[in-house]
Amino acid sequence: MIYNLERLKQQLDTHHLDAVIAATRENILYLAGFDPVIKTLNPYYGQCYAVITRADPERVNIVHSIGEVDQLLDAATPLGQVHCYGRFYREHISLIELTDEEKQLQQWSIVDNAYESPEQALSALLIALNLKNSRIGYDQNGFSQTALAGLQSNLPNAQLVEVSEILRFVRRVKTAHEIEQLTRSACCNEKAITQTVDNLYEGMPETEISRLFELSLVEQGARPALTMVKIGRHAVGGQRRQQKEIRLFPGDILWFDSDALYQGFWSDIARVYAYRYAPAGSERYEALACGMNTAIAKMSPGMTGCEVFNLTMTAVHEAGFSDYRRHHVGHGIGLEPYERPILAPTETESIEAGMIISVETPFYEFGFGALHIEDPILIGNETNRILTHHRIQKLIVVD
Repeated sequence: MIYNLERLKQQLDTHHLDAVIAATRENILYLAGFDPVIKTLNPYYGQCYAVITRADPERVNIVHSIGEVDQLLDAATPLGQVHCYGRFYREHISLIELTDEEKQLQQWSIVDNAYESPEQALSALLIALNLKNSRIGYDQNGFSQTALAGLQSNLPNAQLVEVSEILRFVRRVKTAHEIEQLTRSACCNEKAITQTVDNLYEGMPETEISRLFELSLVEQGARPALTMVKIGRHAVGGQRRQQKEIRLFPGDILWFDSDALYQGFWSDIARVYAYRYAPAGSERYEALACGMNTAIAKMSPGMTGCEVFNLTMTAVHEAGFSDYRRHHVGHGIGLEPYERPILAPTETESIEAGMIISVETPFYEFGFGALHIEDPILIGNETNRILTHHRIQKLIVVD
């Protein structure tokens, strides 16, 4: 299974839910294995739903716009019922024999079977699944008020329960499929950084550094999401776009804090390199690395995000960087770039085996720039594993 079946079943039982309706792009991708195009074409009003029942939790039922229903051919979970809405025409005029996939798409594309609206299609699907008098969880983060009102009107005897956070809870512990995809995302990101650094030259503009990085990602089958690349003191405002007037010179720290996507899965990697020689102040990198290594070694199931934050900060301080301040030192990652738990002083959520957490110890200083390390860590019952090839030691100086 691509999703955590046992964890989902446990939540259905715990909350006495007969079914859940996924409605966000991330949750549909999580359960069905395809990224609904309608959520990109019309991000505020586009509707697609994936319904899983307690009676048959290994099968996903779909409500989809008829124009993009060919996406269901990419589904990675066995499909149950499919209800389409809208109008779109796929003709079969010639006598050319259709493939099995084309026959399936043709069946889904019968306009006379499609509903006028997504609300009607969803209600009809739930009724067909014998859920009209049931307790149904709905993914409120992906529901418009109109869609919710339509559902309440068409199924007046159903009890509707908000479940967006329950679905996020299910997603926290990763399946083997997710670990593979997240590892691939992280390695694409890391390789893009490495390839870019291998091609640096004196006077190189930030815009060219960013271009080479993003080109490498695309060549690997990933895509850039948030490319934060800045040179020297400019990294203190790292959210700003790259500028061609800012160029790389000896003594500069080159900072990457890059988010990338692979098949919908996020990676969040940070690296810094000293160009030609390390400037004054860069020795603090080793204390930050000590904090990272401590978190990676000691983070374990049952600890809270707050506890990991405290041990990481203590390690940095005891390594000689006593003035270091930070509001968090990491976060869960998956189909969203920030997932619980957050490694922050107020986080009470516990870490579990199978989570992937991006651990980081960034430092920003006016007039200097940034020192930053970040890597995704797979939490194990006994030991943790870094998903990248990076081993945190000393600041790297590149020529």
